[in-house]
Amino acid sequence: MPDIDYSQSSILIIESTELYRGILKKILMDIGVEDIRVTSTGKGAIAACQEALFDVVFCDFELGRGKTGLQVLEELRTTELIKPSCIFAMITAEVDKSIVLSCLEHKPSLFITKPFTHNSLKSRLDRIIELHTYLRPIINAIDDQEYKLALLLCDKELKSDSRYPSWCVKTQCELLFKIKAYEPCIEACRAALTLKAHTWAQLLLGKALCATEQHDLALHTFNVLYSGESISVDGIEAFDEAAQIHFQKGESETAQVLLQKATDLSGLSVPRLLTLADLCEQNDDVIAATKVYRNVAKHAEYSMHASPDNQLDFARSLTESATRSDQVQSKIFIAEALTTINKVNRSFNDNNTRVRSGLLASQAYSSIDESEKANQLLTKALVNYNELNDAEKNIDVKVELVRTYIMTDNQDKADALMEEVNRCDEFSTKLASRIDRVSEEPVSPSGKSEVVKINNKGITFYNAKEFNKAITYFSKALKRFPKHIGIRLNLAQALIAQLNVQGPDAVLIQQCRDDLDHLNHITSTHPQYHRLTELTEKINVCQKELDIEVL
Repeated sequence: MPDIDYSQSSILIIESTELYRGILKKILMDIGVEDIRVTSTGKGAIAACQEALFDVVFCDFELGRGKTGLQVLEELRTTELIKPSCIFAMITAEVDKSIVLSCLEHKPSLFITKPFTHNSLKSRLDRIIELHTYLRPIINAIDDQEYKLALLLCDKELKSDSRYPSWCVKTQCELLFKIKAYEPCIEACRAALTLKAHTWAQLLLGKALCATEQHDLALHTFNVLYSGESISVDGIEAFDEAAQIHFQKGESETAQVLLQKATDLSGLSVPRLLTLADLCEQNDDVIAATKVYRNVAKHAEYSMHASPDNQLDFARSLTESATRSDQVQSKIFIAEALTTINKVNRSFNDNNTRVRSGLLASQAYSSIDESEKANQLLTKALVNYNELNDAEKNIDVKVELVRTYIMTDNQDKADALMEEVNRCDEFSTKLASRIDRVSEEPVSPSGKSEVVKINNKGITFYNAKEFNKAITYFSKALKRFPKHIGIRLNLAQALIAQLNVQGPDAVLIQQCRDDLDHLNHITSTHPQYHRLTELTEKINVCQKELDIEVL
């Protein structure tokens, strides 16, 4: 390989440690680079790329407090502060498999592990620079978004016995997908796979099949990538694509499982975490949602995805988890929720965030029965709410206010505001579900309709004396409507009916008692009080029968 002239190259070094900044700079100066810029932080890297275009970027993964190298790469590419042709070299001393896979998912041009030598760094840089020089017309066309020209040049290069046939074939397939030429893309990917089992070709084939609505075939194609013992970076993306198909089919629980597997392997992608959190919420898996939102809040903080919503969603999820936990765990969740709310108030000082955080704090105290503190915070939040302009009183803050009214026993005010919320075009099923999860009776039209369907189906099982099916159905329904009194009473009735059929059973009795314990707040004036009393007496009889049997 002839010596490469680096004198005209512009290179950026992003490295937090002085030692490696010096090492990298010396190596680059030794090979002839004259235009070298150095920064030690992610923030400095973004600023440098806003001011100038670089041919090569060397970036360490660990940059101290602030953005990671991975977040720098994501932001530079998304905001197009670097061209597609920019050689981005990720440097890391990390050995954690999840971090390595997360870095590789973002497809840096080079992935370099510390420690490295002068010769190893120069050798790898030489090889990729040589490729870029040889294929410059194609790469320039891609930089200029002249994708059809790039395709023609790829085809010409392949017909002229290219030195880089694999690169040309892969680029050709990617460009066909990019310009939405899906059928030619499918054909090209299949041709590539006949030569070698390229994981990139398998992934792109699945995506093109999905784009042409061949969903079952696409699922089979993705499954090939993640069904083996060793899963590649392309296999992780295949989980994302398959999850999207299952979600569109209405199989949201399967989608959640697949996204969780992807996250377990590569856990730093904030967009994937946000999608997973949404799925957990939709599936009413509040505890799982809380775990995911915790990671969103952690990994998004310094990234381009930083937003008050990340922290607020986490605080809300913690509060909901508290309502479904024992007393000790509940207080742990609420302490973390309040800490999170304080943090978001320090980081984001806009009026809308201040109101929503105040409402969430009120909900947090309400969930642990500190009603006086909850009402004080609600009163303060309402003062701030009334000072918002119409644009600031968006659907998110209104939904949060409805939830707070419900949790602080202001049902009339919640109902009045719900009339306004229901007229908003932005009021989604996701937001309706958030309200219904804290309501004894659903207040959204979609929630009311769903409860009717749930009860009818469960009662059908009960009337057919399929009590176990009724128990399973009502238990699942309670994940969607955990405070719904009617569903809880129906579950208790199905449990008691099953006990009458099979005889005393400690597990079923305890499940029934746990279920009825959620209704301890019902007073004698409540229309369901008489039914609750009857079911409580019946489960007490079952308990006595069990005690006698044990004796």
